Order: sequence, then C-alpha cells, then structure tokens
Amino acid sequence: MIRLNNCWRLTRGLAILISLILVTLVILDRWLEYKYTLVPQEKSRQLQRLNESSARMWQTVSDLMLADNRAAAEGFITSYSASTQFRVIALIDEGRVLLANQLSLKGSKVGDVSCYRRTWVGEAVTESSPVVVAHPSRKNHLCSVMPVTMLERSTSLRPERLAALVVEYDISLAMTALTQQVWNPKQWIRLLVFALVAAFLITLILNRFIVKPLQLIRMRMQEYGQGNALARVEPEGSCELVEMAENFNELMTQVSMAEQEVRRSEERWVKALDAAGDGVWDWGLRTNSLFFSSQWKRMLGYREDEIGNTFEDWSDRVHPDDLEEAIRRIDAHLAGETEVYHATYRMRCKRGDYKWVLDRGMVFERDSDGNALRVTGTHSDISEQKRTEAALKESQQQFQLAMQGSNDGLWDWRLRDNSIYFSPRWKSMLGYADDELENKFSVWESLLHPDDLLAAREEAARCVAGKKDQYEVEFRLRHKQGHWVYALSRAIALKDESGHVERLVGTHMDLTEIRAVQKQLEESRHQLKKLAFYDALTGLPNRRLLEENITKQLADSQVNHKILAVAMMDLDGFKQVNDTHGHDMGDELLQAVADRLKLCMQEHDDIARLGGDEFVLLFSGLTETEDAIVGLERVVTVIGKPYIIAGHECRVTASIGVAFFPDDALTGDILLRYADLAMYRSKQAGRNQYSLYAAYMSDFDTE
Repeated sequence: MIRLNNCWRLTRGLAILISLILVTLVILDRWLEYKYTLVPQEKSRQLQRLNESSARMWQTVSDLMLADNRAAAEGFITSYSASTQFRVIALIDEGRVLLANQLSLKGSKVGDVSCYRRTWVGEAVTESSPVVVAHPSRKNHLCSVMPVTMLERSTSLRPERLAALVVEYDISLAMTALTQQVWNPKQWIRLLVFALVAAFLITLILNRFIVKPLQLIRMRMQEYGQGNALARVEPEGSCELVEMAENFNELMTQVSMAEQEVRRSEERWVKALDAAGDGVWDWGLRTNSLFFSSQWKRMLGYREDEIGNTFEDWSDRVHPDDLEEAIRRIDAHLAGETEVYHATYRMRCKRGDYKWVLDRGMVFERDSDGNALRVTGTHSDISEQKRTEAALKESQQQFQLAMQGSNDGLWDWRLRDNSIYFSPRWKSMLGYADDELENKFSVWESLLHPDDLLAAREEAARCVAGKKDQYEVEFRLRHKQGHWVYALSRAIALKDESGHVERLVGTHMDLTEIRAVQKQLEESRHQLKKLAFYDALTGLPNRRLLEENITKQLADSQVNHKILAVAMMDLDGFKQVNDTHGHDMGDELLQAVADRLKLCMQEHDDIARLGGDEFVLLFSGLTETEDAIVGLERVVTVIGKPYIIAGHECRVTASIGVAFFPDDALTGDILLRYADLAMYRSKQAGRNQYSLYAAYMSDFDTE
C-alpha cells in the first residue's frame, strides 16, 4: 500500500500546455480586437475623411466650371498630384477625361479610370450628392463619384450639362500604420511575460493538488496491469481524489474477482472444445503471447511438453506453400477487412506427414483505435474431408457420363484454361444440334437474357472467389426459334490441393413448363380473389369486401377525427324494367348505374353492390355532415336521368338513406341498418330522394 500525499514537483508538460493556452488566448484577444474593432474604426475614419474631402472638391470644381474657369479647376485638381492617398482625381465629360491629377489620364477614355461606373454616376445624379463606395477589385481603395454642373459654351438651348468628378482614394498607408501600431514587439513582450508567469503559478497549484495524486493512482493501475493484483492506493482526507482512490480500490477488487471468473469460464470452454476434437488457440497481441490447448498439440501427435506456445511453433509447422496465404488472411482479419478469420492449410505432424487443418478465429477485443488486442480460434482436422474431395474429383468423369443420359443439360467450366463444355442435351434444350453451338463462354453469355446476365456473372464470381461452394441461379436463355427458355443452373465448386477453385461442374434444368404452370396458377388465384370480393356483373366490391372497406374507413375516420357517411341506395322502377324488357336488359341497366356511380363518387370514397338493385355508398373524410349533401344530390340527379339500353329508353330513380359516424352509430353493421331505415323513409316520402337517419326511425325497425 502507498499513501496518497501531495508533491511539489512541477510537471513540465502541464506548464508548457497552460503557457501555450494563455499565450494563444492573449494573441487571439489582440487579433480579435484588431480585426473587429480597430480595423473597422480606422476604415470608418478614412471614409469620413474622404467624404469631407469629396464635398470640398465637389463644391470647388463645380463653382470653377460654372464660372468657365477651367484653368483654375485644373490647377485645383493637379494640386493633389503629390498626395499618395488620392490615387486618381478625374473630371469626366461625355466619356473622356477632361481634367486629372495625372497628366497621362488627361484626354483618355473612361475605361482608364477604374472607379468610373455608370450606376454610381446615375446614383450620384439622382441623390445630388457624392457617392462613396468600396473599390470592387482593389483592396483598401475607396471610390467617390460626384455630379458636376458645367457651363455649355455653345449657343445651344441647354446652357448647362452634367459631368462626373471621380476620385480613387487609397487607405493602404493608414492600414499599414495601424498594423504596425497594434503588433508592436515591446507590447507583445509584456503580454507574453504576463501569460508565462500566470501559467507558472497555475501549474504549481494544479501540480500540487491534482497532478501528483493522479500520477500515484496511475502508477498503481500500471502495477495492477503488470500483474500485481494487490496494488492499491491508501487514501487520506475527504477530497474528490480520495473518493477516486477509494473507487479505484473497489474497482480493482471487482476486476480481480471478474478475472478469476473469466479464467474459470475459459478453462471450461477450452475443455469443451478439446472434448469435441477441436484444438483451441488464443493469441494476446498486446503481449504477443500464444496459448495452444492440449488437443491442438495432440492433433499433431505431440505431448503437452513437446511443443511450445510461440508464433514460431505454429509457423514452422505450416506447409511452406500455404504459410503466406494463411498469414495474409489473418492479417486481413486483424485489420478489420473480414468478419472472421478462415484458412485451410497443411501442418506437419510429429512423424513428418502433413494433415489438412481448417483454422477459424475471430478478434474478441480491440482498443479504442480499432487495433486488435486478442484473437481466439480453433483448429479442426479436415484430412478426411480432403480425401473425400479427391475421391469426388476422381469420380467426376462418371458423373459427367451419367448426366449425359439424364434429362438435364451438363456444363463444365475449367478455370485454369477458361474452357467450357456443354453437353448435347444442354444444347438440345435450346433447339440446337451438338455441332451448332461452340463450347465457348462467350456463346453462353450471348444466349443469356440481358436482364439476367449480371446476376449470373456475380453468382459465378462468388463461387470462383471461394465465397460459396455451390452455384445456383435461375435465368432465361434464347431458344433457336427466338423465344426464351427458363433454366435453373446448379453447380458445385471443385478446389485444388491449395483450396483454390479450379472447376465448376453443373447442370441446366428446363423450367419453362413449370413457369407456365405457375403463371396459370397465379392468374387463377387472381380470378378467385376477384370472384370472392367483387360483384361479377358490375365489377363493384361485393358485401364481403364492403365489410373490410367500412371497417378501414371507420378506423381512419376515428384516428383523423373525420365524419363517415354510410348511404344505402335502392333503385325505384327497376322491377318494371326487368318484367317488361327481361333480365338481360336489367343486367345492362345495373352496369350502366354502376358506371354512373363511379363518376359521381370521389377517388377516396367507396361503392359496393349488395345484390339485386341495392348499392352502398361510403363518403369518407368529411368535416361536417352537410359535406355529404352535395354528393347525395349529385347521385340522385345523375341516376334519375334516362338510360338508352338496346335501343330502348329506360328510367329508374334512386331512393337513398344516410347514417353518419360518429353521430348516429360507431359500428358498420348498425350504420348500415340505420341507413336502410332512412332509405325506406325516402321510398315512403315519394322516392327519387335521399333521407338522413333520425332516431325516431328506429321505432319502426323490425329487427
């Protein structure tokens, strides 16, 4: 146990850090003051000076030009030629420089004066005052444009005209002087000395009461990490660091208990895997320590003490032809490129012979940067599996001969020379003789449907890369006669001794007839669904589908706080049409009524035929009951218009009863019964009308 005491030693890194922070804050404060206070103030002062100078120039030049004293005006303008701030002063008349402080500008065009802009001149004329703006392309340059009234020397009816006095003002020298004043080295030395002294004092305080105690806690943690399970801190006092030390001691105790439980758990699963015949290995990358279980060593014919637990004990026994690939795969997994580590290679046994091993593992611990800290895996002896694969490879020829006599087409793709074989049956499935199609990979691609080519290629690529052991994909192939043949292609991937895929051997099964039967079944299902939910005569939903629709509409109306109108409609005079003209004409009349109802109803509303001449209308999404009146009146009007059926004019009208959710009822069956009562009220009142359900109507309900 080590006591937690204070220490006077200064931490150099902390002093440098605090000094840098204070110096940075001082520099930042000075820069912000310069950038956002002093610079704007200086620019404002220079702008004010230019405004005052422009006003004086404007007044003087205007008076002299009105007095036709051009010589005096020129002398006044050229008097500014020695000023470094007034870069250009030019009097511009009719597109040319009339007078200027630079002799080279006199007589030139306005394009030589960068501060001349028609929009600025127009603004100055409109405001009758100088316009002062920032130069559009030159930093720290201002432009002033002033309208000047000039005396016309001709005998024109216009004795006066306007010219423009343009001034380009340079504030660069003023800004340079400001910068030199702000960034004075003597002033900065005083500020930096103050920052360093303050940093030193703050560092002493932090080091005495915080840094040193934390260093002692860190030392105990390092000792614990190096294996000293008894490393603890003895706290004194009642400050927060003492509480931290107590928490550290408690945490170390809990961690020690947890580590003991983990060790016991690891021992249990290692013994379980050993009993299952798999050898266990565990690699701690932080300390580069390896552990090989007893079964791992027995798999190679060694006793526990005959082989060590180092990386070289493993790598020296891996077959030289397989070592590079095995290391590449485990490096890829450590880098996070694969979810699991998976490799197959040969390992030399104690007697000198080699066994095929399936090596699988996974990273179980990474640091905050994603670096692997611990990898655990197993070794499985797959020598018998490899012998089985070799036997399967030897019997491949027999398999090929057997497939030639079957009803499926055989294909064999050899990756080493990229050659492919199609059996005669494979070709006959597409209508070709054996000599009509070449055994080329490009022939297969040319026969594939364009929409299926990518999927077939990708599935083959996964098998070639060793990601899948079996190839299975369905695609369409073009028949010799031009139609498409549905084929199911299946294959197995055969690998060489190093585990690389060298062949894909498979079959094609003709699925054309199966797909045709499936299509017929799908159409039959669709027809049965239509018969079950739709009226065969009108195509409208029947009673069964109406129940589902009304349930859905009620749920939507309740959630959205809307009103649902349920209307029961019966045709007046339909029986006379049936009795007079026959049932065929009656059926055509019902179809015509259904077509008119579809035109009357909105897209979100529903219509259903219950049978005979009875229909149900659902008006959904209503905010008030009166919103349904417009639709009901439209239905009564449209249904009551004459029909021309088989050259005969027929007339029927609609008697409609309406009940509303939620005012009248909350369930669909009650709403339908109330709507039926209201419909009979319409018939009793003279038909060809609609009636809204009222409570008194239930007194006449016989149900």
